[in-house]
Amino acid sequence: MKRFKDYDDAVSYILQIPRFSAKNDMDATKAFLNIIGEAKADTVIHVAGTNGKGSTCAFLNSVYIEQNKITGMFTSPHLLDIRERIRINDELISREDFLSCANYVMEKLDEMKDIKADYHPSFFEFVFFMAERYFSLKNTQVIIYETGLGGRLDATNSLSKKDICVITQIGMDHMEYLGDTPELIAREKAGIIKKGVPLVCWKSDSECDQVFINRAKELGSDIYFVGKDNISQVSFNKKNIDFSYKYGYDKDVMFMVQSYAHYQVYNAATALKTLQVLQGDDCVYLDSVKSGIKKMTWRGRMEQIGPNVFVDGSHNEDGIAAFIDTVKADECTGKRYLVFSAVNDKRVSKISRMLITCGLFDMISLCELEGSRASALDELKKIFKDTIDDTKNCIGLRAYKSVQEAYEEEKGKLKSNDRLYICGSLYLVSKILALSDKG
Repeated sequence: MKRFKDYDDAVSYILQIPRFSAKNDMDATKAFLNIIGEAKADTVIHVAGTNGKGSTCAFLNSVYIEQNKITGMFTSPHLLDIRERIRINDELISREDFLSCANYVMEKLDEMKDIKADYHPSFFEFVFFMAERYFSLKNTQVIIYETGLGGRLDATNSLSKKDICVITQIGMDHMEYLGDTPELIAREKAGIIKKGVPLVCWKSDSECDQVFINRAKELGSDIYFVGKDNISQVSFNKKNIDFSYKYGYDKDVMFMVQSYAHYQVYNAATALKTLQVLQGDDCVYLDSVKSGIKKMTWRGRMEQIGPNVFVDGSHNEDGIAAFIDTVKADECTGKRYLVFSAVNDKRVSKISRMLITCGLFDMISLCELEGSRASALDELKKIFKDTIDDTKNCIGLRAYKSVQEAYEEEKGKLKSNDRLYICGSLYLVSKILALSDKG
């Protein structure tokens, strides 16, 4: 079996896995996890959902760090560095440990031959198995897992131990894999529910909620809903949002998130409900909870990357709606500009209508992403132009062949009171962050 000579060799191999290995069935994934060795922890949290699951994981992780726990966190996708997916106490796995864990997974593949001769982990599975090895070495006390896609068939669902399952907001995304209605998508997400293990859900669509209620009842799992009704007294103060949430014997407690994004209040509330179920309403934890919620940061979520320049990872209809809500409250006194792109599995026609009819942007600039999944620039231009003509909106439209050109040109046009927003794809956000970090 191949052994990687250095970190770059390991990363290069792992990034090429999608070219030769597809997703495996759950029996094979469980069998190989048994060979790798499942990481042990006092508390294991499994999070699924369409929107907000990464931020919810990050809020939980931040709180447990404030409580002096050794935390492991496995998330996806990464924006700039593949090591973002595997963290201990919010520190990225080192290059040395990344190499060691990658070689460990390769070595263990030999033991899988008797079970399934042609077995090879998919890209996501490979990194998940690396995380299991790493967390085992670090004696984690709390592990937080974010599903990659769906839930029922996700590699993270091979875990034998879960102390709580969490399902964040459900929306229309990845329909080609999960189903073309919210109810069908909810059924896939509900696949993470484990017998007798409590479930926390964001309350949204009645049909989705009923899917979770029915599945939890079948498995004898207590279910706890959290929603907008749990949140009150929301106030915006430049880079912070204050809000009230019932915590500790039904008392209203003020919390703060360091974010421009309204939706982070909802993700924080989901994390708070999860903590209440795990730790009870005893206010002995309250100081660490408030501090952890306040300290959490998560890149690419309405992140300010320069004077009046913001990037946001919104890439589906619900995410775009949340993005628009945040932009509405930005108190911009000049013009607003938007750079947008998307991959070709998104419902761009509906998203274009939302962005055009919201009346917030004076100019929308389109650009083309790299890679086979990118929406072609000509196709994007046609969709947006047709929408502008159909809705009779007076809005400017520009097109750039590259992300870099769009970013640099649009940023250069800003006046002191203007704002530039960039959204539509996490691939776009990743590219923009790389450009902005270089200066």
